[in-house]
Amino acid sequence: MRKLKAGEFCELYYFTNKGLNDTSKSALSSEPEALITLPSANGLHSWILAGTIKDPKAVVTKDENLSWEEFNEAVPRMITFMKTYDWPQDRIDMHVAFWSVLQTHRWCHAADPLKQCALLLYQVQQRRRWHLAAGSSNSWSLESINDYLLLEAKEDLFNEQRTLQTTLAIQVSTLNLSIPTLNDVPNRLYLTFT
Repeated sequence: MRKLKAGEFCELYYFTNKGLNDTSKSALSSEPEALITLPSANGLHSWILAGTIKDPKAVVTKDENLSWEEFNEAVPRMITFMKTYDWPQDRIDMHVAFWSVLQTHRWCHAADPLKQCALLLYQVQQRRRWHLAAGSSNSWSLESINDYLLLEAKEDLFNEQRTLQTTLAIQVSTLNLSIPTLNDVPNRLYLTFT
């Protein structure tokens, strides 16, 4: 939440049901600058900043790996936090328009699951790029979708999926080659009775 408060890029995961649940479980203190004690290896307790402690079991799901349902959970919550943290209204409006366009895009109901994944990948790519350029002369609005970049995201996912399928097919074919069959067993091992 500190990143969002500072106007920096923040993963949508933190605003999903799972992300909020994980955050509430692992929060040791509401103040990251607060000092807490933890036992060290020698049995003594050491003072450390609460903000430096992270649950090693907590895994943050990248935006492009969220389900469409998780994306739809997270977006309204992130908008609420943007307002809470006094983001400029034009930036909030731009994100609302951006996510609204994605949520109503024809691909979000397509039979091809890669199209929904492409929308999520495009969303994170563009938000990251926007945050890097925000405040500079190279900044732009996220409000309209760049169809070329969206198709490029879909193509990247397709290529990634194809590479994975090819790798798995090679592993399966290699595995099948290494399993001996009856034809591979030398004839002398067969006992014959007359």
